[in-house]
Amino acid sequence: MEEEKSDQVTIEPLFFPSKENEQKLIQFLSQAKSYIRICVYTFTNKNIVGKMLQMMKENPNLKIQVITDDAQTKIPSQKAILDQILEEGKGQAEIKLDNSTVSLMHNKYLVIDTDYIATGSFNWTKSAVTTNKENLLLIKSKKLVQQFDENFQQLWKDFQFMNDRILQQQQEEIDKAERQKLKAEKLAEQVAKKAEQEANADPNNPNPTPTEPQTKPKKAPKEPKPPKEPKPPKEPKPPKEPKPPKEPKPPKPPKEPKATKPPKEPKPPKEPKPIKQKIRKVAQPKKQRESKQDEDFSDDGEEVDVQNDVEDEDDDFAEEEDSMEDFLAEDDSECD
Repeated sequence: MEEEKSDQVTIEPLFFPSKENEQKLIQFLSQAKSYIRICVYTFTNKNIVGKMLQMMKENPNLKIQVITDDAQTKIPSQKAILDQILEEGKGQAEIKLDNSTVSLMHNKYLVIDTDYIATGSFNWTKSAVTTNKENLLLIKSKKLVQQFDENFQQLWKDFQFMNDRILQQQQEEIDKAERQKLKAEKLAEQVAKKAEQEANADPNNPNPTPTEPQTKPKKAPKEPKPPKEPKPPKEPKPPKEPKPPKEPKPPKPPKEPKATKPPKEPKPPKEPKPIKQKIRKVAQPKKQRESKQDEDFSDDGEEVDVQNDVEDEDDDFAEEEDSMEDFLAEDDSECD
């Protein structure tokens, strides 16, 4: 029961910008008796730095450890703050930097002794107090302190002391400058050689052969690759099963014969038209009558049934012919 009461968790949130909450953070730091372990990306707040330097002077047993990103040493104003902590806190303060130019050390928390931690988005800068929208939780919890402290110890083990990291950065910059210098010299040499070749070139021979042919070093012959293992023969595919024959389609039923149309009824014969003129009885010779008769039939082209009338006319013509012969005979006797 006593251990549970001693590990009772208390949390107080602080929101920024706020000068009042900055003073609460400074009072929170003043509870430290053995050590303060700070792990922040940026550390330039002079009010907090001044309080820490004062605490180290008042308590020679107080140890302060700071972890920050190595990019902070490349900014003169930020490096000056870190140098001040090391110079005035000799034997009490230590600073380590991450050794990566790719990733960032972006944590923001501190551990005080075995009881207190503070964490949030708050960076230890002036702008975080005066202008930025930040938050910070002041927590009292032995269990949480232990977890944060384990993370801090792991980072402390992996990172480098500030001075060592600065020397390494300087050496990296020297190496980089040396590489750039060698590259520039090689490029200048190539340009000068090309200019010399152009100056000595024969104008009558636009493609001169170089006097000193550059022979490239021959590459070592490649080791022959081991022969590939022959692939096992593929297993023959099983023959496909024959498809079942299609069922014959049922024969179509015969079409029903079309019903025959009934024969058309014959049209009744046309009635003969009445004869417009009566046939005149004229004494004409027989041959003339026949020709006349043929002309009458050919001119009209009409189908007229006149058989009976023709027969009657023949009888009349016969009588008239006889009388005409008698009349001519009388005329001949008178002429004699």
